[in-house]
Amino acid sequence: MHPRKPQTIIRTMSVVSLAGLAALISACASSQAAQRSSAGGSSGSSGIVLNVGDQQQDLETLFASSHVLSSAPYKVNFVEFDSGPLVDAGFAAHRIDVGTMGDLPASLAVKSHLPVVAAAVGRPIGSYMYLLARPGITSISQLRGKNVAYTTGTAEQAFALRALKQAGLAQRDVHQVNVSLLQLGTVLQGGAADASVVSAEQKANYQQAHPTAKVLASIDSIQPPSYSYVLATTSALASKAKQAAIEDFIKRLVQAQNWAKTHQSQWVTDYYVNVEHQTPQVARLILAAGGTITYVPIDTAVKSALQQMVNLMASSGAFPAAYSVSGLYSAAQSVRYNAILKEIPQNG
Repeated sequence: MHPRKPQTIIRTMSVVSLAGLAALISACASSQAAQRSSAGGSSGSSGIVLNVGDQQQDLETLFASSHVLSSAPYKVNFVEFDSGPLVDAGFAAHRIDVGTMGDLPASLAVKSHLPVVAAAVGRPIGSYMYLLARPGITSISQLRGKNVAYTTGTAEQAFALRALKQAGLAQRDVHQVNVSLLQLGTVLQGGAADASVVSAEQKANYQQAHPTAKVLASIDSIQPPSYSYVLATTSALASKAKQAAIEDFIKRLVQAQNWAKTHQSQWVTDYYVNVEHQTPQVARLILAAGGTITYVPIDTAVKSALQQMVNLMASSGAFPAAYSVSGLYSAAQSVRYNAILKEIPQNG
């Protein structure tokens, strides 16, 4: 495993409204957070440095565990964020070249006119996000008028509204408990929410204490489908050297995910036990849930799903109006990325 170097991690409440994104961007721009370095090959022999926006050490741990990045002829600096909206803020502050996020923050990048395009798109295999209710609530329809926790501006919000729509409900039909991603499990545990959008580890922790609690929806069961995004700046892609590094980074990312699918027990231990500090028992529950990613071509189906999500946000009252997400996609970058997927077979 690669050694970890000290870093001041960007830690900010990830509660972001569309109107408030500019203020968050300004705050992030004035931040003096350092970056965590993970050197490729011979400490970046090409002289190229990629600044990669990560979330809660996910990518950093994946690459450290799989060792897929060790031979890269460039250096990678991982900049840690707590949510997709904060990764957007990192782009706006010119802190990163590449960043990962869910579908809603990716769409907000377009709305905020950030100079980024989709460099890769992933589809969940198994579940890593759930709408979990307190004991006694067994259907989404029972949430009308209840307190539901999800974080504004994140993929969790988009998932929540997709789930509510399955029962004919909209955002206005529930009372949102708007807290940071790290608090979504806590407010359910404390009784401040009747249901919450939770991660696999938050679900496992809650159901250990409340074994009759029901999952009302999961990320792999909702429509339109939800995708994760890797975005890259247009300025980085305009440089031939950085474009080549980004293309190579994406290849290695696909390979690292292939490794995670065939080494799930090690991956869960390395990340959820060693980084997230979960117990081995909870880690085994997370392992049983699956929750890996397969990278998919950028095609009409992917673009349509993101536009449908934006339209749903608007019709549900979460956005004042719908907007086009077409600006997120570059024909040239999509061709390069889709060619990578043809070159590298994927597991699962």
